[in-house]
Amino acid sequence: MEEEKKLKVILIGIGEDCVSIVDQAIHDLKEKNRIEAVIFDRDTRYDELSDKSYPQFMIEDLPGLTFDKLLICSRYCIMEESVKLFCEELGLSRSQCGSYITHKIGPHKIAWDKVTIMEDLVEQLCFSDSLNDLERFFYGGKHRQLSKWLHYFEIYDRHFAKYRNKAPVVMEIGVFRGGSLQMWKEYFGKDAQIIGVDIDERTKAFEEDQIHIEIGSQADRDFLKQLKSKYPKIDILIDDGGHTMEQQITTFEEMFCHISADGVYLCEDLHTSYWKEYGGGYKCPDSYIEYSKNFIDYLHAWFSTDPALQENRYSRSMQSLHYYDSVLVIEKRKTGPALDLMLGL
Repeated sequence: MEEEKKLKVILIGIGEDCVSIVDQAIHDLKEKNRIEAVIFDRDTRYDELSDKSYPQFMIEDLPGLTFDKLLICSRYCIMEESVKLFCEELGLSRSQCGSYITHKIGPHKIAWDKVTIMEDLVEQLCFSDSLNDLERFFYGGKHRQLSKWLHYFEIYDRHFAKYRNKAPVVMEIGVFRGGSLQMWKEYFGKDAQIIGVDIDERTKAFEEDQIHIEIGSQADRDFLKQLKSKYPKIDILIDDGGHTMEQQITTFEEMFCHISADGVYLCEDLHTSYWKEYGGGYKCPDSYIEYSKNFIDYLHAWFSTDPALQENRYSRSMQSLHYYDSVLVIEKRKTGPALDLMLGL
């Protein structure tokens, strides 16, 4: 039997998230294709790549290389128009270039054969009956710039819906361009108080009715103590800040017990726990993922006979833990030892 021909494949990562996406593409493709090289954009450090067994080049080197297929990896969809422009800029044959879509897009059914430009994708999503209100706001585009992994919206709606139109106090760490603060304002209603926290003083410009922005570092315990003093009530805390291990752990330790007794804590982009440049790494004891695994023990501490594990303030306030891809949600409620009851004749 003639041996199946292996393609010479080049992977190229575009944008700030290209390292994780190229890693995923390598993992998905290595059984099917021979990967010739990995190429990053000029802003990415080569030493961030977890698999360093492939030759690495810059985009400028691409026209001088030979390959059978070029796969463009992106956090976002790079559809036909973008790929065409890319090929024209580098003088490449369009027939050699494809796009590799790795992101999750939530529970929606997308007819990819009908998607050639980004507008085709947005049109399908916007007319989907399965969209929740957060997704409609996001895809509607009438807001400040907003960047979210698409599968997050289902998670938000699942855990936040009960607070809609009930005047919650919502704090999000990480303002970016202010779009998510506008999304929370729209979603939670006219009586909600939305607080953004960021280290960039320029984000103060995004304040508006119902939206307040505090400037400071989430790794600064004194600053977080000041926040607690200024805002005695917080119903929902969303950690979308710098995503380092120090920042996430410090924020949890200072802010979790300040959240309302029936409130919600959500920490996102947990994949940084596997990245050394953020202070993490697989099974790294200092990572937020490893740190948060202790919460499982706290939840069950009532049953422990080991002096090393006894009930504590977290045992008395954590009702449930919900792990998703890159997200941890903790729903709070005053708790105590579980009760076992048997009834019947």
